[in-house]
Amino acid sequence: MVNKTRGIVLHQFRYSDSSVIVHVYTEHFGRQSFIINGSRNRKTKGRIKLSQPLSIIDMEVYIKSSREIHRVKEISIHIPYLQIPYHPVKNAIALFIAEILYKTLREEETNTSLFEFLTNSFQVLDISEQGFANFHPVFLMNLSKHLGFYPLNNFSEEKSIFDMKNGKFVEADPGHPATLKPPHSRHIATLQTLNYDNMSSLSLNGSQRNRLLEILIDYFRIHIESMGEVKSIKVLHSVFS
Repeated sequence: MVNKTRGIVLHQFRYSDSSVIVHVYTEHFGRQSFIINGSRNRKTKGRIKLSQPLSIIDMEVYIKSSREIHRVKEISIHIPYLQIPYHPVKNAIALFIAEILYKTLREEETNTSLFEFLTNSFQVLDISEQGFANFHPVFLMNLSKHLGFYPLNNFSEEKSIFDMKNGKFVEADPGHPATLKPPHSRHIATLQTLNYDNMSSLSLNGSQRNRLLEILIDYFRIHIESMGEVKSIKVLHSVFS
């Protein structure tokens, strides 16, 4: 049976001289893996563009619960990006986010709110003309809502220490190393007040933004033990240094 679904490309790797395996977060089936035949053939050169990270695609696929890798009947771009593939900063952000999602999205079930959050976010990144230097920290903070470990929004002058393990601000040092004090804890609290409309209001220099990103990755890693190393952060450090 053929199933139609939208999807977001997370990662791909070469399977043979003419095929790739593509990991996709789909609208109707959660995370799935697909084999795309002929994607490296000259006659189908355009198809490889469909499997670039964060591409939003339309798919007709054969899903069988007995298989780990599924077949694709048809694939096409659902929403073409105008800037992400060509803008060096936006492309670096997209590659970073794709790696984060590849390492964190595991569920093979429908999550409509998460899918809509992701597709809307990437369209914002694509069309934003300014202020997008803070896009990825704001994205990660909002992603944590959908993954179930969004911090308790209780920062105050008295509760200014961020307990990353328990996801809340506290008065006294909780006695474990996964803690943040001002100004870093204040940056986390500020992120909780931001969305894509006001993300430029967070004033950070390159080193501060890079440090905040490292903190957010550590926070994710605390709550997703299998996450591992995020290699693309080195590219972002270079872009924003």
